[in-house]
Amino acid sequence: MLLPLVRYLRPRSSRQFLFRSRQLSQSISRTHSSSSSSSHLLRSQCICRAQSTSSSSSSSIQPRQDALTSSDGVVGVPIDFDTSSSIEGKESQIVTIRLEKDQVLRAESGAMMYMTDGIQMNTSTGGGLSAGFKRMLTGQNVFISDYTYDGSAGPYGFVALGTDFPSKILRIPLQEYGGKIICQSGALLCASHTVDINIEFTKKISTGFFGGEGFVLQGLSGNGDCFVKAGGALIRKDLREGEVLKISSGCLVAFQDGVEFDVEMIPGFKNVLFGGEGLFLTTLKGPGTVWLQGQPPQRMISEIVRRVPSGGGIGLAVPIPGMGGGTGVGGAEGGGDSTGSTST
Repeated sequence: MLLPLVRYLRPRSSRQFLFRSRQLSQSISRTHSSSSSSSHLLRSQCICRAQSTSSSSSSSIQPRQDALTSSDGVVGVPIDFDTSSSIEGKESQIVTIRLEKDQVLRAESGAMMYMTDGIQMNTSTGGGLSAGFKRMLTGQNVFISDYTYDGSAGPYGFVALGTDFPSKILRIPLQEYGGKIICQSGALLCASHTVDINIEFTKKISTGFFGGEGFVLQGLSGNGDCFVKAGGALIRKDLREGEVLKISSGCLVAFQDGVEFDVEMIPGFKNVLFGGEGLFLTTLKGPGTVWLQGQPPQRMISEIVRRVPSGGGIGLAVPIPGMGGGTGVGGAEGGGDSTGSTST
């Protein structure tokens, strides 16, 4: 490889030697500069690609900034119930919730009516056995169910929830009522995962005995919305400062924190005996908002029990030959034959 170079540089004259040496050095410098510039360009392209890859990977694993954490450590994006909830039905209603990816809906266990593909259900005590026992005292189940959507079946997933008794469903945004409301026992159907269930005790022993709601009420507090159940017609009342509303025991659904909940005796001996309301009425004193129900479940159940026959034993559905008085097919046919023979 050196032989052609030596032949090329072999001097025929000193001037020719200098000219060829200068040409060779210039070509070598141009080759070196072009190779160095290309390597520098390739190095800069690799660095840019690595930076873009690292930035894209870091942005993909970064959690959403609008995610909230519940008191038991569940992380989820808040649900906009203005656009993502729909209450259907008249006397007996259901609620349908639309879920996006990373959103969490917390509901009472056993309330699910249907859920679409991609919805995941996670049932737990929601903070340990103490939290489950506290919910049980407020009329809820020990376990709760969290519904999330994994995004595998499109942009949305849907969950429909129903009630255990023919009821209306009421949505209450907690932020509009000071962040807390107090409900009757077992009123909650579902809520945002950041809503907490607390125990609220009645302030007086007489209220717990005769108020129709027991000693333990259900407190709902936190950031988000909740859906509660009410039997029959649903009525809302906004009480002014010092305004008193007297209601029948058991008709209370929920009231805003700050409303005074008490009982008073019905005046008049005849009213107590024949009025049908018992000895006491429930009083609610403003200011604040209260929600009432027209058909409390306890009242309907007591009416059904009152109309169930208490004597006579249990009738047999299969007639016994020779005993008569059967109500089956044979008895009906026998009655038809005797009627026909009498008419002829």
